[in-house]
Amino acid sequence: MKQPLISIIIPVYNGEKYLRPCIDSILNQTYQHWELLLIDDGSPDSSGAICDEYASDPRISVVHKENGGQASARNQGVAMAKGEYISFVDCDDWLEADMYESMLQTMQAQQAEIIICGYIEEYKERQKKVHADGEMVVYEANEALKLVLRGKIGSYLWSMLFRREVVQELMPDLNPYEDHATIFKWISHAHRVVVLHQAFYHYRQLESSSLHSYNPKKGNHFFMAIKERYHYIAERNLLPGWETENRSLYLRGCIKLTKDLARMPDYDVQLKAIIEEVRDELRNFLPISRKEIGTKYYIRLKLLMMDVDTFVRILRLSSIFSKSSTKKLFS
Repeated sequence: MKQPLISIIIPVYNGEKYLRPCIDSILNQTYQHWELLLIDDGSPDSSGAICDEYASDPRISVVHKENGGQASARNQGVAMAKGEYISFVDCDDWLEADMYESMLQTMQAQQAEIIICGYIEEYKERQKKVHADGEMVVYEANEALKLVLRGKIGSYLWSMLFRREVVQELMPDLNPYEDHATIFKWISHAHRVVVLHQAFYHYRQLESSSLHSYNPKKGNHFFMAIKERYHYIAERNLLPGWETENRSLYLRGCIKLTKDLARMPDYDVQLKAIIEEVRDELRNFLPISRKEIGTKYYIRLKLLMMDVDTFVRILRLSSIFSKSSTKKLFS
């Protein structure tokens, strides 16, 4: 029986330090029927040359392009992909040797179009396993979609394997939230989704990564991602009977974003402009009741609607007494 081809897409940018172990972990997979698409996104370091070193393997294709961001590199990889299955890997991470064999076997056995695995957060001096208790759960796509929207299933491309036919929409340029604005769409095209709590993916925690650094675009991109989620679901009536919760999740997400932005250590006029943009979006949903968003969010909403500067002063003052950290934003 012919083995299905897996297309593995790696966007490469400034990855010279970790790229070789990443590619080697793919070469060492127990499942060997794959193609590897290395998309060099205009890396100024030696990443492009490292990619070319591996191109002698006929299964590996290298593209050198002008820098356009992670989403554009991933989109180019999808356009090139020949496989029946598609996977995404970040160039500073690595995989367990049996990742693709185990995920593909489980996916086929459960007749699913998407499978999501656990992972290992790799810090400098420690590891943390996430979703690694060995449990397997199979969801109908609509139930999986609700769990994604509720934040119970993470929107991480690198933890997933997709059948090619569900990978339809292009990823928007919303780094680092392009997956947040895309994965839920691909799930809506599926019938079954498997969640497999085995930690196959090693997710390197780097302070320089896009999720651990901040610039004002990040807040704006997160806003655009959750806005896309709400409107895509609502306009297509993808979850009949779930309209109220979809609205509530979006409103709370917007209000939480304004709180996170207000409490940023380097709050400035750019962040204020994003808060004002979110406030203007929330005005489109008025009146908003205490019941649909909860007391805490309702109070913040009232403050926000009265005056942005007052809202920010109160939120920054109250952060002194808060246990939450500004390091984990917009989640």
